[in-house]
Amino acid sequence: MIRRLTQHGRAHIIHTCPPARWRQLHSGFTLLELLVVLVVIGVMVSVAILSFGVLGRDRQSEDESRRFWTVLRQAREEGEMQVEDLGIFVSTNAYEYLRFDSRKNEWQPIEDDELFAQRQLPEGLRFRLRLESREVVLKPNLPQRSDKDDNQRNPPHIMVLSSGDVSPFQLEIEREGQPSLWRVTALADNDLRVETRDERNQWGPLLQTRPPQDGKQAPTQVVSSAR
Repeated sequence: MIRRLTQHGRAHIIHTCPPARWRQLHSGFTLLELLVVLVVIGVMVSVAILSFGVLGRDRQSEDESRRFWTVLRQAREEGEMQVEDLGIFVSTNAYEYLRFDSRKNEWQPIEDDELFAQRQLPEGLRFRLRLESREVVLKPNLPQRSDKDDNQRNPPHIMVLSSGDVSPFQLEIEREGQPSLWRVTALADNDLRVETRDERNQWGPLLQTRPPQDGKQAPTQVVSSAR
């Protein structure tokens, strides 16, 4: 603090800052402080993007599981009504419904029916199929059914019989590098389920066609976009 006399004898008081305080006010952020701030912002943005991405992928897997389950239920009902056997062939990222032609003794693709049209998984998702607890090595693409030899070499993996029976299977939908959280299963008692994996790594039914043994009704929503 400096006192300076004026012409009238009064003293003006001029406040001054110590050198260290002055440098702190006018030097701004140091390079290290800026780097720390940038790192913190980068971590926060990465966490937000990762969280959004995981939720989005889970939603896709759920939607595809529900769709598969819904169409499978309708296929079973149609097979019983039409007294015909249907089948499903699964590749790593697609599947198709087939109808058994008893006159030609071969499986044929179902044409002109939107419900049973070939379906492709969204980019990044893939199927894992288990039959009798054994994982099936899936082909990368669906067969060329117009090629008779290719058609005969690739019968359906999953059978939907005219009796209403569905061959047991477990079909998981996963994104590469991550464990699957959703799957569709057919049990030996002909119960068709959509199951989800919980935080304890255990599978539990979300949707099912048979009432649970404890008497509690499971939700039976269907996917309106099946067709």
